[in-house]
Amino acid sequence: MADAITFMCIDIEASGPVPGLFNMVSLGAVPVRLGADGKWFVDSIEIYQEYKPIFPGWDDGAEKIHQITRAHLEKEGLEIKPAMEALKEWCKSNSKKTRLVFVGHNAPFDWSFVAYYYAYVGMDNPFGYNGLDTKAMAMGKLDLGWLETSKENLQKKLKLREQDDKMVHNAVYDARYQAEILAALLNLPKRTDLA
Repeated sequence: MADAITFMCIDIEASGPVPGLFNMVSLGAVPVRLGADGKWFVDSIEIYQEYKPIFPGWDDGAEKIHQITRAHLEKEGLEIKPAMEALKEWCKSNSKKTRLVFVGHNAPFDWSFVAYYYAYVGMDNPFGYNGLDTKAMAMGKLDLGWLETSKENLQKKLKLREQDDKMVHNAVYDARYQAEILAALLNLPKRTDLA
């Protein structure tokens, strides 16, 4: 049943393209739930974390995108194991006894870092081995090609608020915007041309 699910929209920023060689720099998470009115909505709660680097890889181009320096993270970032424990506890306590579903806008990238970090610290991934990709979902729901699934294009197609250019690539800001995309996609009428 749909009401037995909490979609957890997650965005991460990283110091490079792959986990294990590069670092997960920050993470934001925002839940999407089914309301009593039968509509999906973006919850007002959120979590944001920044992490101490644990791998040597650091791409200056990635840093230019997210604007978080290695020096800042080495001083202010969270130790990874307690951070992963806190994230798992937060997600479970905010899923209200429903199944957690990992959601990403390009989910393979974000999920790979989260899954790797849970394995690295010897913990079960609270999201399991699968996730929902809003880009792929938009392809099906809106009959779009892959290259048409940018957040900017979906904002226009779904009539969402414009993104704040100063906040883009802040993990929790991006997770919240992604949650708005997901809720809008879930609330679209079901396609009848496939019957």
